[in-house]
Amino acid sequence: MAAEGGGKIMWNEALWLGVPRAEIEEKKIYQGDMNGRFAYYRLDFMLDQRAELKADISANSRYRLWVNGQPVLSGPCRSDQFRHYYETVELGDYLQIGKNVLAVQVLLCDSMYVKEGPGDNRAPLNSVATLPAGHRLAVEGVLKGEEGNPLGEVTTGKAPWKVWLDNTFFLTKEPVVNGNMGALTERIDFNATPGGWRLPDFDDGGWRAGDVLEPVKCGFEMMFGILKTFMMEERPIPLLYERPAVLEKELGESVMKEAAYVTVRPGERRTLLFDGEGLFNAYFRYQIEGGAGAEISFTYFEKFTKGIDQVKRDDYINGEIGQNGQRDTIVLDGGSLLYEPFWYRTMRFLKIEIQAAGEEVRFYRPALLKTGYPLNPGSYIKSDAPWVEKVYDMCVRTLQGCMMETYMDCPFWEQMQYPMDTRLQALFTYVCSADTKLAEKALRDFHDSMLPMGLIQGRAPSNPKQIISTFSLYYIFMLLEYYRRTGDTDILKRYRADVDSILEYYDRHLGPQGLVENLGYWDFVDWQESWHDTMGRPAAVRKGPSTIINLMYGLALLDGAEINEATGRSGLAQEYRERQKNIADQIQNLCWDAGRGMFREGPSCQEFSQHAQSWAVLNGMLSGEEARRVMRRTFEEKDVLRCYFSTCYELFRACEKAGCYELTARQMDWWIKLLEEHCTTCPETPSNSRSECHAWSALPMYELISVMGGIRREAGSPARVEVCPHLDYVPNLEGGMLTEYGLVTFRYYPKDGGMQYELALPEGMEGSFRGANGGSAVLRAGKNEIWEPVKKA
Repeated sequence: MAAEGGGKIMWNEALWLGVPRAEIEEKKIYQGDMNGRFAYYRLDFMLDQRAELKADISANSRYRLWVNGQPVLSGPCRSDQFRHYYETVELGDYLQIGKNVLAVQVLLCDSMYVKEGPGDNRAPLNSVATLPAGHRLAVEGVLKGEEGNPLGEVTTGKAPWKVWLDNTFFLTKEPVVNGNMGALTERIDFNATPGGWRLPDFDDGGWRAGDVLEPVKCGFEMMFGILKTFMMEERPIPLLYERPAVLEKELGESVMKEAAYVTVRPGERRTLLFDGEGLFNAYFRYQIEGGAGAEISFTYFEKFTKGIDQVKRDDYINGEIGQNGQRDTIVLDGGSLLYEPFWYRTMRFLKIEIQAAGEEVRFYRPALLKTGYPLNPGSYIKSDAPWVEKVYDMCVRTLQGCMMETYMDCPFWEQMQYPMDTRLQALFTYVCSADTKLAEKALRDFHDSMLPMGLIQGRAPSNPKQIISTFSLYYIFMLLEYYRRTGDTDILKRYRADVDSILEYYDRHLGPQGLVENLGYWDFVDWQESWHDTMGRPAAVRKGPSTIINLMYGLALLDGAEINEATGRSGLAQEYRERQKNIADQIQNLCWDAGRGMFREGPSCQEFSQHAQSWAVLNGMLSGEEARRVMRRTFEEKDVLRCYFSTCYELFRACEKAGCYELTARQMDWWIKLLEEHCTTCPETPSNSRSECHAWSALPMYELISVMGGIRREAGSPARVEVCPHLDYVPNLEGGMLTEYGLVTFRYYPKDGGMQYELALPEGMEGSFRGANGGSAVLRAGKNEIWEPVKKA
């Protein structure tokens, strides 16, 4: 059976393996108490020669795989109710002559039996869309000798896998830090929980054989179109990387110094404070010896804080962690222990507190496996302006921190894929790498989340469901931008019906003034401080239509028209353009304030924002000198509400379209000042942010490469580049954009009273150039040199 996406389904003989009923009954864990608990699966076997093993693996809800105690990977790739992904992995390099063990830890995130409300500390991870089928594991593979001869089976249902249900602890949802994520915190007493079960010499004599359930492969029922609970599909994106590292840098007085471990005497308390020298995601591995009864806590956090940004991010002397730490706690049994938290942890800083009991504790330097999506960013930028390279690198780190099996709003606080965030993250991905796979998966995730009323979910895949009505518009923007980057009309044809459903939902909410209003759910726009009481919704929505939301809808209509025109539906394209014109006309008639020379935020709302003026420019309602005057006012008049990080993309595009891109320097300062605050990634908002790594804020990487550098691949053809530099507030610029053809390099610098532009295109690419004075040139593969006189004031 072939997957819809073209992947090959390799499952033939495997059966799903569940937790034995006798195990559940013996431990008296009722079905509704399974959430947040782990089942451990083991298969051991002997080898008398070197062997190869290519295996398929999946589980419900999440798994982590070890071979002979060595961590291999986690999965399955985040799925939804219509498909369940599996991974294929080569395990031969982990095998050894003698005894071997495959060990899999399986977590169940089951929302069916979880009570609702803030007091529920068992709430499952929101980012995992679990199917209602309990703990289960599927593995398929054959051990083969060097000549390809079969040596044994690892396939569930055939090989003698054993299972143990851990009833000693469950993951908990801690206040504040896990509030928007779900149960993630571990508290483990290793006097009750086995610590060495992943190793070959562990005694699993008391473990039971797993319950054999249904076949993994779709069979007879599919002849009648009956869908299985688990519709298996091959993982559509590369495996995440896991790269070994150790923590070296300590803050304050060094405890470990240059040693491999620290010894904590009986009754002593020691605190270690590590600086990760930048924020990252990682699987941690803590080696500990002895110390029966000792308690150790691990607190991962993004920054030191005090009040509203009163201290630098790394100021450990004057700052504090507060409630912003993810804290795990373990109690030691006195033996040799390798503690590995199941879920990856996000950190810039790590505080470890060791309270010894009656025995000495030997604690080794923390080891870890840094993890993330294999983005491989190859673009770069340089300038005599000292901030350029530093800000660009900060943005790339932010993007990388928010890329795992999906794009994420932030790795520390939520780990959710939101359309507004993801649209921007995809644009940023396109400028720093040749990768489009994660963006394609995101489009499919959002498509699959479509709800009957005609909107996609506000985050996907997720559990529980959420609707952010404005975010469906960003899905339309992202779809068109993906086409402009790739030229893939098949994607447009596949998802264009979603566009119509979303726009029809908006059309059904036209009020008596001819503008959309009362959209329902959460019509979020920006975390503007003035909209704090409405949770990021413009104040106008309390009284009726919002100018911003209507003009967002207007641009979605124009994008929808382009999508339909590109796929041969010119009639529908024309209808969308007419609907956009009606919206624009009504905004002009009802919301233009002649006295202020700007659009107010609604017919009866005397509020002015950069947002409304930006969307008006993007809708073509302002142009030429009038557009420039209006955009200048948004920066100069103090009562005009500013676009924060998440909405600066539209602000900057409006300035560019209006011919006053130099104005963006006044807001680019926000990012430059982050360097002064000792940020290594971009926070959620310019100040007083919760999240320190929020990739909707990584906008400067797009501006530096695609706007200041002018290198754009947005013509609907991957082989074409359109170059239009904006050197308004940088003296010179040099860099390269990575493409699937190779690097497009550029160097711009003053020469002979003008600007010299040097561009090199890799073989197979072509393009066009437009200079600041309107001059143009054809670009061909190889070196291109253009000189242009400086425009006189």
